[in-house]
Amino acid sequence: MNPVVLYFASGESLYSGGTILFFAIAVSPLLRKTWERRLRNIAAWLGSVLMVMASPPFSWGIASGFLAAYILWFSVECSSGHAQCRTTLTTVSRVLLAVLALVLCFVEFHHRREPTIVGFQNDHMVVIGDSISAGLDPHISSWPKIMQEMTGVPVGNLARPGADLSEGLMMATEPSPSDHVVLLELGGNDLLSGVPSKEFARRLEAVLTRVASRDRVVAMFELPLLPVWISHGRSQRQLASKYGVYLIRKRDFAAVISGGSATIDGLHLSETGTRRMALLVARTFSPVLGVSPHALH
Repeated sequence: MNPVVLYFASGESLYSGGTILFFAIAVSPLLRKTWERRLRNIAAWLGSVLMVMASPPFSWGIASGFLAAYILWFSVECSSGHAQCRTTLTTVSRVLLAVLALVLCFVEFHHRREPTIVGFQNDHMVVIGDSISAGLDPHISSWPKIMQEMTGVPVGNLARPGADLSEGLMMATEPSPSDHVVLLELGGNDLLSGVPSKEFARRLEAVLTRVASRDRVVAMFELPLLPVWISHGRSQRQLASKYGVYLIRKRDFAAVISGGSATIDGLHLSETGTRRMALLVARTFSPVLGVSPHALH
């Protein structure tokens, strides 16, 4: 996948964008020349674009508040008026936008942390997924098979090439009551096929309703996002929280498929990619599968 697209889809541009925007606000009181202010404006626009392209799945209220604060700050910085009134409003708008930029980055950074999975020890796991887990090339072993060989932990692979959440609903009936560790790697095909966010949320909740239970550990890959999919990502986080499902960070999946040798077509895994994915999943589930993270290499 194009590294620029991957950078945005992983959400990492939020922090560089927030840093640039904060710096543009911080230096504003020191600027006196027109060209300096123009450079500040360019930096501010660049920072805001990077933040938007990171597609953080904030609520519409938070996103609207940030946009309003940005428009207020930019308008005041570029306007002229009564000196005292303008000075007060400028100060308020600078502080407000700077604080919001920092708060949004801090809130999203919480989701950047690796999940700590806890639960009863189990001797196997089940994967419900699409072609990322099923594999496309018959000459390349799927990552569940590689993980099983690597760790000795049996991995039941129910994944099917091209599967979306509707097919995932059927796959979700296959795990037995003795399958206490389940990984969901679904949803990407729904995004790519243009499924509306409300329908996406309905499908995902139907799957989670069948899979999630008190005696089962369930984790799901967080979907890499672009701006058109923000509402899908918001639904995924909300439903994961509602059903007690762990989210594996989208930046981790982005790291798996990064680099020219990790995929065969920009998305589906090569031998290098399958090994990376197997290591990621084994490390993530190690607390409940009895796998020593230090033994993984």
